[in-house]
Amino acid sequence: MANTTGNFAVLTKPEIWSKLILRNLDDVGVMTECINRDYEGEIKYAGDTVHITQLGGVTVNTHDDDTPINYQTVNGEQQTLEIDQQKNWAFVIKTIEAKQSNIKNLQERFSARARKAIADTKDKFLHTTGFSGVDAGNQLGAETVTKNNIYDLCISLYEKLAASNAIDSNGKAEDGKRPFLILPPALVSVVKLSEQATHSTTLGDETIRKGAIMQYAGFDIKQSTLIKATSGAYNILAGTKEGITYADQIIETRALEDKDYFGIFVSGLYVYGAKVVQPKALASAVVTIGS
Repeated sequence: MANTTGNFAVLTKPEIWSKLILRNLDDVGVMTECINRDYEGEIKYAGDTVHITQLGGVTVNTHDDDTPINYQTVNGEQQTLEIDQQKNWAFVIKTIEAKQSNIKNLQERFSARARKAIADTKDKFLHTTGFSGVDAGNQLGAETVTKNNIYDLCISLYEKLAASNAIDSNGKAEDGKRPFLILPPALVSVVKLSEQATHSTTLGDETIRKGAIMQYAGFDIKQSTLIKATSGAYNILAGTKEGITYADQIIETRALEDKDYFGIFVSGLYVYGAKVVQPKALASAVVTIGS
């Protein structure tokens, strides 16, 4: 059944497209579950800067009843999150197609196209940002793994996070969740072939958060098809959400009818940025699969 003119007019409301597309962008991508938005604030355009102040540690002193208390000045380290990434999308919905379609389904379908157009790029950017910002002491460097030793690699990554106090004695991060370990499908297959995975009697009773495919060596394992091998080696990232902060915004969406064509022309501008604010909350390795 054809839609009424009133329903068709919904397609020309930019605010509806903005909310729908941004919501979909938040729901897609492995890295979305591995970052925080603690310092997002209000982003208005590309080039905005989010100022982040992180307080230093507090010193514990031995108390003496006869000695005045010494009040420490806790200085804050100033960091900046630059919103320096810009992406746009633009597509046309033909008038005949819109008139003959369910408006809600049509919006979902076209917003999914816009989402896909930038979601993979955003995920790659977050992974690259995280990998390049890992503390030097948490970088394992080049490793070759097989099904016989991949568990050892994962334990080494876990040990780095534990020694850096990124996770507590129960193996949980500040948010109460297990650390993440992001692997490409090829390495996920190696994990599944390992003795620890094939002979495991239980993966635990806790609910695995969205995107995790299994628990292994203390990690929530996440699979990403966007991690590609370079000269046969994969850049592997592990950590907690405290490591990377992220901010984004759809700053403008247009939905217009053109006088020379029959259709709705939709376009949008999306800006974002990311920064490693806790380098010790991340760990990395450059992994090659052995024979």
